[in-house]
Amino acid sequence: MIRKHFEGYNFMGIPETGITFRWGADFSEDPQMAPWPELADISISNYCTNECSYCYRKSSEEGKFMSLEDYRFALQELTSEKYGSIFQVALGGGEPLLHPDFTEIIRITREEFGIIPNYTTSGKFFNPENIEATRDYCGAVAISWDPYRDLTTEELSEIGSCLKDNGILANIHYVISEATINDAVDLLNGKYDEYIKEFNSVIFLTYKPTGRAENSGSIKSAGALRAFLDLVDDPVTSVKIGFDACFVPVLMKATGVNVDLIDSCECGFFSVYINENLDVTPCSFCNDSSYHYNLKQFSFEEIWEIKFSEYRDYIDTSCKSDCAECDKISGCRGKCPFFNDLFLCGLLD
Repeated sequence: MIRKHFEGYNFMGIPETGITFRWGADFSEDPQMAPWPELADISISNYCTNECSYCYRKSSEEGKFMSLEDYRFALQELTSEKYGSIFQVALGGGEPLLHPDFTEIIRITREEFGIIPNYTTSGKFFNPENIEATRDYCGAVAISWDPYRDLTTEELSEIGSCLKDNGILANIHYVISEATINDAVDLLNGKYDEYIKEFNSVIFLTYKPTGRAENSGSIKSAGALRAFLDLVDDPVTSVKIGFDACFVPVLMKATGVNVDLIDSCECGFFSVYINENLDVTPCSFCNDSSYHYNLKQFSFEEIWEIKFSEYRDYIDTSCKSDCAECDKISGCRGKCPFFNDLFLCGLLD
């Protein structure tokens, strides 16, 4: 177990399960931010052969790989003399499994830095070597899937069985868009249980209108959204479900989810993003260049403790301007500072 105890902030993490606990001065207090991030989202490449229409990074075969030297440098920067290392990294791309140094990346993450690596993949590029390395070093894997991907339900089922047979905890990342929300309703109604039963859970990710993802793909149908949210409270599926932080405000507003057990947006407060060029931003789809800083120019300590202060001030003072009447406002950070289309609460008003 990893424990961190500082004034106004306490953290416990269990590497074997990925379960974390966080509290402030006492158990009744929720800290505003962490003195050092708990998680880093790191894109180790922007190289990918899939050409997914909703890829917010616009990854392609023209994308570059982060060098092993730069990756090690990033982990060194993410290790504080005072606060220790971060708890875990979420490796993405591009397609992480196509990185020529992938197995070495996850090995040094766990063995040399004591950080738990996790990653998201299309599921197409598993082989005996990276499956063994994943089992030895990683906490969990996520497979990007929805019914419109070029991965059939039968293929998805085979991947789930393979990973489970190898002792690897695997989740599904399902992007909810205007095109996929009705299928998400079907998923909650149990339509796909036969194919996803070997997975630990399905994590629903909010569609981000950037990169190759057009604004037209953002959720716009209030009726479909309400149907989905109604099933969140009473799902038919036997598979566990979860959500990314972008979906949390509308969960707080329109479902019976216990708000004490979910966190609103953690970007820049408890987590951070680093891309293959060592650019540091609060999150992976930050489209405001004033919040971009490069690790070759600034130390991570300076970025986290000083440079991000302006971003945090903006979140705290401006993102709840449309939320005055909401009774969940105290536990929520409000609307996304980067994309108005992610403010799903507005669809339900």
